[in-house]
Amino acid sequence: MRINKNISELKPSATLLINEKVKELRKKGKKITHFGFGQSPFPIHNAIVEELKNHANNNHYLPVNGLKKLREQLSHFLSIHQGIQRDSDQIFIGPGSKELLYQSVLILEGHFIIPKGSWVSYIPQIKSKGATYSILETSLEDNFKLTANCLEAYLNESLHNEHILVLNSPNNPTGAIYSDAEYESLALVCRKYKVIVFSDEIYSQINFSNTHSPSISKYYSEGTFVFGGLSKVFSAGGYRLGFMSLPKELKDLSIVYSSLFSETFSCVSSPVQFAALKAYEYSKELQQYVATSSAILDGISSYIYHELSKNFIQCTTPQGSFYMMIGFNNFKENLKSLKLDTSAKLSHYLLDNYGVALLPGSDFGFKSNELFFRMAFVDFDGEKVMKAYNKVKNIDENFIKEHCERIYDGVQQLIAFTKLNG
Repeated sequence: MRINKNISELKPSATLLINEKVKELRKKGKKITHFGFGQSPFPIHNAIVEELKNHANNNHYLPVNGLKKLREQLSHFLSIHQGIQRDSDQIFIGPGSKELLYQSVLILEGHFIIPKGSWVSYIPQIKSKGATYSILETSLEDNFKLTANCLEAYLNESLHNEHILVLNSPNNPTGAIYSDAEYESLALVCRKYKVIVFSDEIYSQINFSNTHSPSISKYYSEGTFVFGGLSKVFSAGGYRLGFMSLPKELKDLSIVYSSLFSETFSCVSSPVQFAALKAYEYSKELQQYVATSSAILDGISSYIYHELSKNFIQCTTPQGSFYMMIGFNNFKENLKSLKLDTSAKLSHYLLDNYGVALLPGSDFGFKSNELFFRMAFVDFDGEKVMKAYNKVKNIDENFIKEHCERIYDGVQQLIAFTKLNG
């Protein structure tokens, strides 16, 4: 039996694999800090859960493009809470933004551009189609964000006629956020070269200094597809509901999307769409809940950043989401004796010898010999931590020790590793 070569060459998702391995080790009694899996630790707000229950008996197929009221509410939400102007007929509901990104990869033809330091699934999705792609260089000094100069230099030399740039902010894996000025500069280049942009804004409200993050669509609406969903901001990964919006200039693509949706997932679960409607009404109570979640993540990331940085571990500056990239390139010479010359080898070594699970940078567009890793700082009981935080409104080392024990242990283990190999 023959298998599609593009599919057979894919490997299972790195994030899901590490999650399963950590579960196995913990079942065996091993003490592990799980910095490898990016799932929100907080419970879903009760208002959303109750709305799901209220519609649990709804067994009807909803429209392929999504519940009309939900699409209208999302249009309002994007306008008020993300500064994005999209009519409801430009918005589509799907089973997670991951699936909607994949369907978009399938639909659009062109050469894909991926900045180094991008979500683990972009490249496998592109490979599964058999499309071509380039990884553009980024630097730690820029928090691994793509610069307009780098993009223009690439496009000026590119032999491809059509380009699709995939941007993600707040970023997974770095925690970086593009500023308005950075987006404005990138937009000028994208407009000049007629680049299509896939803007993955799934973490938009998990911003450590504002209520939401900038969007390149503000400066380049005509060429930007915006993606988002319930999983990160509303801690509802298991609900599997995402959305995407088309630019009005490309509204003729609507029929193409609807046709593909109708032949693949048909529609998203009815009860979940009604629960999402409640989420995107975004009451003051829900806004405060998201703000509290972000404040906790900000406090934890700040603690990690300062502890690791003062021990010469490289770190991106956390600005949003619940990730940062950390690096051990300052220890390369001493690690040669252990033959730990790739991020993949070092990730296995840290898990086996220090009980710390990290994802190697090679899964995120980094070269294998760049000793960078994604750290997801969410290995704690979100409900308990939220209750504790609401009492003190402050996160320091004592708070981390008492309420985020695995985070504290993991950080200390990484520091112990560097002291032994420094």
